Amino acid sequence: MRVKHLLILSVIIAGLSACGGGGKKYHVYGTLENMPEQTVYLSELGIDKTVVVDSVKSDKSGHFTLSANVPEPGIYRLSFSGNDRKLLFSFDKEDVTIKGDWSAPEQSTFSGSAASESLAGFMAVVRGQMHDFNTMGIVMDSLKAKGNDSMLAIAEADVKDMKFQLTRFIEQYADTTKYLPNAIFAVQILNPEVEKDYYKVFIQNLSAKYANAKLAKDFIAKFNAYMAAGQQQPGAAGPAIGSAAPELSLNTTDGRQVTLSSLKGKYVLVDFWASWCGPCRRENPNVVAAYNKFKDKNFTILGVSLDNDKDKWTEAIAKDGLAWTQVSDLKGWESVAARDYGVEAIPSNFLVDPQGKIIGRDLRGEDLEKALADVLK
Repeated sequence: MRVKHLLILSVIIAGLSACGGGGKKYHVYGTLENMPEQTVYLSELGIDKTVVVDSVKSDKSGHFTLSANVPEPGIYRLSFSGNDRKLLFSFDKEDVTIKGDWSAPEQSTFSGSAASESLAGFMAVVRGQMHDFNTMGIVMDSLKAKGNDSMLAIAEADVKDMKFQLTRFIEQYADTTKYLPNAIFAVQILNPEVEKDYYKVFIQNLSAKYANAKLAKDFIAKFNAYMAAGQQQPGAAGPAIGSAAPELSLNTTDGRQVTLSSLKGKYVLVDFWASWCGPCRRENPNVVAAYNKFKDKNFTILGVSLDNDKDKWTEAIAKDGLAWTQVSDLKGWESVAARDYGVEAIPSNFLVDPQGKIIGRDLRGEDLEKALADVLK
């Protein structure tokens, strides 16, 4: 199911505050019960990149302490060497205490930082809504398969209303929160193409309220560049449409090295996904359909998996019928390819022309087929 008004979560995480040194050092005190010993990473999410600022090995009880110099308030992320889970929080010149359980870290509580508590409450509502969207997507797929058009129309109307309500909730939070990083984080969930008028008003308010804040200045500059170019969403990490696609050099399931440059001369869809990603698996039938329709017209796909487990990766390839070349370094979110392409959420893809230039990004379902039909006439 495509949610055009929203940039699906996982979303979302394209980065917010400007990275840099200086500032007072603040701490993150974490406890995730039942978490096995592993390395915990603290990263600052910047406008154009994500920077790891500290790391530490947790103890047997799931305790860990990290620190960072915080020159100005911003959004930070915890990630883990033994899992693809992530935790977001807002550093607003206060120490943060995080408590939760390894079985459901997204339900962790934040204390000591009012900004983090506010962000956690906002995220809980958004996650709940996104879960409902995914559930409705499954229901709608079932109704389509059964040819139940009357019930499908009702479900589609329900989803439309859900989108409207969530969009209004996000806008209200962005307009009323007193924490600048949280506001910018929230507004980036919205699709700037669909909500362009709201973005413009939001930018005007930022200019009036936070004229001297570097974070606001950087975000406004990014949005203005986006408006001028009509290409890349504000805050989005990674290469822009019109730029050269970064080289990829990864191994297939049988250990054979494949490079993106070896496919030069063809239109290539660089498709980031993973076996554990539910939205990716639900999108795969659309990708398979596009591949089968255009594979004989100078088009192919290079699947890049963010898996850690080779067996689960290969099993998913077979189960979903992915007949094109699949590669991975099996490093999950620490994948070099994900870093080079600025991928912070999956599914994500980049359409590359025969000269190696990116001509499309995050194309799904009907949008993917339309884009391919336009260039493969």
